[in-house]
Amino acid sequence: MKCENCGYDNHADAAFCEQCGAKLPEKAAFGRKSTQPEKEESKNINTALIVAIVALVVILGIMGGILLKMGSSSTPANTTNTTTLAPETISLATGFPVSQVPGLASEISRVGVGFSTITYQGVTLDKNQCLYILAKGLTMISTGQTGNIPINQYKSPDNAYGTVTSATIAQADYLSMAQRTCTWMDNSGQTPNYIGITVSGQPDLSPDSMLNMYAKVLTQYKSTGQLPASVTIP
Repeated sequence: MKCENCGYDNHADAAFCEQCGAKLPEKAAFGRKSTQPEKEESKNINTALIVAIVALVVILGIMGGILLKMGSSSTPANTTNTTTLAPETISLATGFPVSQVPGLASEISRVGVGFSTITYQGVTLDKNQCLYILAKGLTMISTGQTGNIPINQYKSPDNAYGTVTSATIAQADYLSMAQRTCTWMDNSGQTPNYIGITVSGQPDLSPDSMLNMYAKVLTQYKSTGQLPASVTIP
């Protein structure tokens, strides 16, 4: 590159004359690369990247706020629904809900079977009614049925009797006895004098032994959610 001031031949990429120091014209400095476009391009890329990151952070923040709001608004509702459900009402007109039978059984187990009447959830029941409700509730629970058990009047047994005072009774047997108890009381309107454990008509268990057995089974069901494989009496 020739200097216009002194005529010295400079290197092609020189910006000033190496002889006299005069500034060389930029149009003649064909060998020099201008870094300005590269700097501008790099600046534009950095700016775009920063904008994209800021936008992403803002979007994530908005989404997080929405999810947090949805979670906080839905959780109390769910909690309310599961914790404020009122127990099903017991009345002589509508009957005894199956869901309440384990609670009645637990109360009978607490006080023993020597009572003549018992009051549960504001309703007073005699021993015959309790025997039917527990036997019917047990058969319904074993088959997954829901609904209400009628609260009817039943006559006391003519001659309560039972020869077996202690035994371990399998689930199939106590479910069979519960079903036979209900059938007898439905047909006769009276508590049976006794019930056979494995053979119908045998004087194995007295009404009090039956009531005690059904109460023990259903009390355990209330605690575990499962009918026991067997029950021991007394």
